[in-house]
Amino acid sequence: MIGARLFAMCSVVLVTGCGGGGRDTSPETPSVPAPSIALASSATSVMPNGAAVEITPTLTGVTGPLTWSVTPTASIGTTLYTLPDKPIAAYSPPWDLKADKVTITASAGGISGSVELSVKPSPVAVPWVTLPVTWQVVFGDPPTLAGARPVDSAADQSGNLYLAYSSPVSEIKKVAADGRIATYAQVNEPISLAYAPDGVLYVVDSLGSLAYAIRRISADGRISTLTQTAPYDAATGAIDGSSGVATAYTLNLAVAPGGAVYATDGSKVRKIAPDGTFSTLAGGGCEAGIPPGSGCVDRRNPVDGVGVQARFMGPDDIVADSAGNLYVNDVMLIRKITPAGAVTTLAGRTNWTFDFLNDIDGTGNAAFFAGGGPMAIDAAGNLYKLGSRGVLRKITPSGVASTVATSLGLTGAQPQNRIVALHAVSPGVVMLQSYAQLGKVRVD
Repeated sequence: MIGARLFAMCSVVLVTGCGGGGRDTSPETPSVPAPSIALASSATSVMPNGAAVEITPTLTGVTGPLTWSVTPTASIGTTLYTLPDKPIAAYSPPWDLKADKVTITASAGGISGSVELSVKPSPVAVPWVTLPVTWQVVFGDPPTLAGARPVDSAADQSGNLYLAYSSPVSEIKKVAADGRIATYAQVNEPISLAYAPDGVLYVVDSLGSLAYAIRRISADGRISTLTQTAPYDAATGAIDGSSGVATAYTLNLAVAPGGAVYATDGSKVRKIAPDGTFSTLAGGGCEAGIPPGSGCVDRRNPVDGVGVQARFMGPDDIVADSAGNLYVNDVMLIRKITPAGAVTTLAGRTNWTFDFLNDIDGTGNAAFFAGGGPMAIDAAGNLYKLGSRGVLRKITPSGVASTVATSLGLTGAQPQNRIVALHAVSPGVVMLQSYAQLGKVRVD
């Protein structure tokens, strides 16, 4: 019996080993994915004459070079741009784009892929108030303005606007919600305004020789001085300290909901205490007034960080949200600064992919901004920034940048139409302030 069982077991082993009824263990041939071209766009919609959109391909089983096309084409020629050394394209929507969608296609080796962009028409800005003519157009190439003009403005919660008129007018004018204009206060040379929740209007008043006073104008019109800086010296840079000791290169104001006063200043963001003392909230490195040299090699390199460890490229407009966070227009970047001085980059990048495209919509570092421009914030925390060619961009709290209006304040031979300030007081509406008029545009 034992011998029979051993013989049976051996027979099973032999049959299995020879493949007779056993499982096939030979390796499977891996499946090869079908050749394809997938296109990803930095934004899903465009607006005529608005910011561009970058298109990035993913190639599977396909080798380039790629052939790109767009439908419909523009009457002014191609507005789909490519690079010879990179598999990327950018679509800049032309001003006369009439279609409701645009299809961009990339092809190679008989394989193609497409991405579709919706087209949104631009809203039209509506004039609201014509401002007094205090300037003269000086004809040239390009024409410029001479004389006094409203260089900045601030809005209160009731929809009133306060305009800072440069010398020789040297005053603050109030534009009531019904459009009436009146003189609000007389100062020396106002250059920046910010309205506080307690009804106080803060004014940066230039005293000459790079010295400034920050004035407080109460709701009843009384003027007091919060602080005054000593003349700025490029050899020492901006100095923190008390009133009369501190120095500043240039100041653009913002007031947080809690009443804290802040200002961008050259390469820093400064905080001004209730007793007028200056301190640095964030930013270090080279001063804007000091020429780059051996000690200023990091002048143009932005760095996220806390306090003086952070670096700015050249902070300009500054606004505050309901939580007290600050947002700064930093040349090509939108930077966020917490009340504790922690600096992060919300949107934008410093590397140009297409050096002739100044505005590209997208999220985070896929977005691109070129240079400074006025900025505003609404109650929901959305930022609005005016870019090149009068393109108004919206940046959400999560860093999504999109075009919401185009061709605003294009000056041409009329420099008085340049937009110098934005305000987002009413839901879905952005107020535009130029030297010549106030206007409104819907952005919802």
